[in-house]
Amino acid sequence: ELGNRVADMLKRVPDAFDSTDVRVARDIENMDDAVDRLFESIRDYLVKVSRAEMSGEESRRAMEIMAFTTNLEHIGDIIDKNLMELVAKKIRKGAVFSPEGAAEIRQFHARIVDNMALALNVFATRDVGLARRLIEEKSNIRAAERDAADSHYERMRAGRVESIETSSIHLDLLRDLKRINGHLAA
Repeated sequence: ELGNRVADMLKRVPDAFDSTDVRVARDIENMDDAVDRLFESIRDYLVKVSRAEMSGEESRRAMEIMAFTTNLEHIGDIIDKNLMELVAKKIRKGAVFSPEGAAEIRQFHARIVDNMALALNVFATRDVGLARRLIEEKSNIRAAERDAADSHYERMRAGRVESIETSSIHLDLLRDLKRINGHLAA
């Protein structure tokens, strides 16, 4: 449930960036409030059951659940506090991404959404092969971020006004999406 809610938040990020209405971002921020409450319930439950006698395997799984849900909660916070602030900044400035920049961001975001699905699958199945693929994807995402940033800088050097006006938002968005991916790989 927690994973699905965070995945829903992540999937809605492009809608917020495409919108000129800050209410779209507010809806996503409200979704994070529900994520926080759910995380607290899971955390409290895990603390309570950890006081009971557990086998070594049960204890390890409880710690895996705690680590994974903590990472999911952090992802929710990045979306809420970082990405939605970038949305608000973009709206305040009346800025628009260049068509090429918007396409790069959408492609990069889609990869992070795919990795979210992969991470949820790894958590549920504990499949080692899928876990390795998720870890490999972490370095691929680093390279993709560099490539997208380089393309953005090229557009700036070419004098593209949209790229110049959205530069900090564009680069921060890529960085925050990469951070989200780092939490998924963790």
